[in-house]
Amino acid sequence: MKKILLSLIIISSIITLTSMLQPHTLSLGEEFDVRVINSFRDNSSLPLVIWCTSPQGDLGGRALQEGDDFRWTARIELWSWRAEYTCTIKWELKRKRFEAFKVSRDSNRCGITKQCSWSVREDGFYFSSDEVYWTKDFSWL
Repeated sequence: MKKILLSLIIISSIITLTSMLQPHTLSLGEEFDVRVINSFRDNSSLPLVIWCTSPQGDLGGRALQEGDDFRWTARIELWSWRAEYTCTIKWELKRKRFEAFKVSRDSNRCGITKQCSWSVREDGFYFSSDEVYWTKDFSWL
């Protein structure tokens, strides 16, 4: 009986700490749609190459032509409030590794739609939660 009570206290403490660290309370099983789009205007000869990993392992890679995308669902698990989904993108001689989805950063900014989109362009990487308004997060360099 004492072990069960201790287990419940530990689980309750973890949930409380997690909710205090997050701007909003995440639910187990909550899902976010993550999308990385090749938004280049003229790169038909050289595709944008993307390779992504998740806390659970390899998500794979693709060669994206103009307008193509790479998408997946990020699912919140018990210990995933620190989880990161990382992608490496290569275009010509440029290479950039970035966090396509980070629970602590994106759980709020992806909005009520839980849509987290990246538009990769010649001048940098743009983020949007609605694919209407885009904000430049960083450059290639």
